[in-house]
Amino acid sequence: MPAPPGFPPSSTSHRLGPSSGLDRGVKTAAVVADVHGQVVAELPASRALRDRLRQVQHLQRAVSRSKRGSRNRRKAVARLGRAHATAAAVRADALHTFTATLALEHGVVVVEDLATKNLMANRSLAAAIGDQGWAELARQLAYKTTRHGGRCLVADRWFASSKTCSACGAVRPELTLAERTYRCGEDSCGYTADRDVNAAANLAAWGEHTLGLCPCVTQAGDRHPGGPTVGVSRHACGGWVSGPAAQAGPVLPAEAGTSRPRLGVA
Repeated sequence: MPAPPGFPPSSTSHRLGPSSGLDRGVKTAAVVADVHGQVVAELPASRALRDRLRQVQHLQRAVSRSKRGSRNRRKAVARLGRAHATAAAVRADALHTFTATLALEHGVVVVEDLATKNLMANRSLAAAIGDQGWAELARQLAYKTTRHGGRCLVADRWFASSKTCSACGAVRPELTLAERTYRCGEDSCGYTADRDVNAAANLAAWGEHTLGLCPCVTQAGDRHPGGPTVGVSRHACGGWVSGPAAQAGPVLPAEAGTSRPRLGVA
């Protein structure tokens, strides 16, 4: 695969193999896991701006108190700009280090298409979300995986990666942001895992199915507990990918994930 314009071809070339899912969050900026729920990488939450918030607020007050068009105001604006630039540089450095290693070691990385603008409407989380640089992380992964001969896949935003059980495929109707541990609602399953790890495993499975690398592409069967394949080792994809898409209800304000609205709902 040729390198993007402006970048020399890499000496490392991946062969498309098992994919890794990347779930972006606030408590942890990014969690990367394989289809078995094994965590392969983590990016700690960024505090680049929050650690400098008091200084930024002080500089913002200095700008507002200065006279428009004055020399002092220009100086105050310049100081405020340098503070923001420093925070952006700290965040970008962490993202570059993380994405470079990820693109080098993993041939296929799957991320979710997030409606960041909608998530920023939550006043309690807006500052923390903005500090993570989710869009920049996805942008860097896109060109760095291509440079190394890999692929960065983007799952549809309606894919309920957080609400789906990566063990049996059951989808929970509700999952609040306060629930940090995913517990499958099916009594016959009982799967429990960190919610971010569960979501990353689902994204990885989605990637393998999309590339035709998972068993369900060539083997038919019911992956749901109680079906024909109950008791056998199942791949973390199947029903919500290979079967017809089911429409879920609208997301409540305190609910995590994104659901496709029901037909007829205003």
